[in-house]
Amino acid sequence: DREEVPLTTVVDGTAVRVEQPPADPQLRSRPMAMGVKPGVQLEVLRRGRPGGILHLACGALEFMLRREHAEQLVVSLPVG
Repeated sequence: DREEVPLTTVVDGTAVRVEQPPADPQLRSRPMAMGVKPGVQLEVLRRGRPGGILHLACGALEFMLRREHAEQLVVSLPVG
């Protein structure tokens, strides 16, 4: 079983699985172009100042994502 949460709630150093990209097509295009799609594993490396950007890794790719984009990205955490 897995618990689904917005990416913004995940603590640094946690690996998660992408369940659902942002619903807004404008926000969906950038992550999808980088290969961030359902089923892919992401790791939250660190976050900027409160309310700031998230530094993420998707395989060998590292990138930054604004909080408003990350808020709409649904991921799942392993339960148990």
